[in-house]
Amino acid sequence: MKAIQMISKITGKILEVFIVCLLVLMTVLMFMQVVGRHLQIGGIVWAEELSRYSMITMIFFGSAVSCRFKNHISITFLDELLKGKTRILYKLAIALLSVVFLYFVIKFGFNMLPVLSFQKSANMRLPMNYAYAVVPVGGCIMLFYVVIEILELTAELAGAGKGK
Repeated sequence: MKAIQMISKITGKILEVFIVCLLVLMTVLMFMQVVGRHLQIGGIVWAEELSRYSMITMIFFGSAVSCRFKNHISITFLDELLKGKTRILYKLAIALLSVVFLYFVIKFGFNMLPVLSFQKSANMRLPMNYAYAVVPVGGCIMLFYVVIEILELTAELAGAGKGK
């Protein structure tokens, strides 16, 4: 389990640095767009498109980081109301539902990539499967973190069973 936690930590740090780099890139591009338009020079034609794809990538990878820290969506009312094994089982059920959801995100994400390879983006002429690849890749990273959470919850549940 320690090896998996180390991989989780390293992957998380890489994602965090990548997200910050994308945010800086997006900020610089949009600043250049505003300055160029203000000075009547004109904007960079591909900057808006690259910023959009950077934002989408930040969202998917940010969601993965959120899964790492277990900050994903949950009904906190029930989470605070439940205690002991019941709370662990509740969290386990949410994690298992997340696995099912992520399975479909990953499956349909990979299924749509070959279709999108024939389309090109408007300004950068980038094959759209590159832009949309972030959907299944982000889903796989999220799935990795949810599986780690399931392993931790299972170990916690086993430990709670021994304590009583």
